[in-house]
Amino acid sequence: MHITTYIELENQEVEEITEAKMIFATEQVNEHIIETCVEGFERSDTGEKMSSEEGIQMVFDHLKKKGIIPNGVEDFSFEMPSCERLKNSEHEEDLPQNVVITYVVA
Repeated sequence: MHITTYIELENQEVEEITEAKMIFATEQVNEHIIETCVEGFERSDTGEKMSSEEGIQMVFDHLKKKGIIPNGVEDFSFEMPSCERLKNSEHEEDLPQNVVITYVVA
């Protein structure tokens, strides 16, 4: 049996843990559609840039340290606002607000 656990965090929670702001990019697909994605993170204190993978690894390590994720878990996946997400610029003003970390315990 495999047990899959999903942990959903709001963007602000991820930014708090990483001490970095998410860097969003947008690309105009057509007059009404904008493609929005997370390019990475920028450290609040130093301005240093981190990839999305580095930022989420920090979140994963933090959650393991706090005991939210069991110590034996090594592999995980994540979903965050990515470049595949399309939004209608006339009806959706807000950026996507959730990051999901998934891991499996065998």
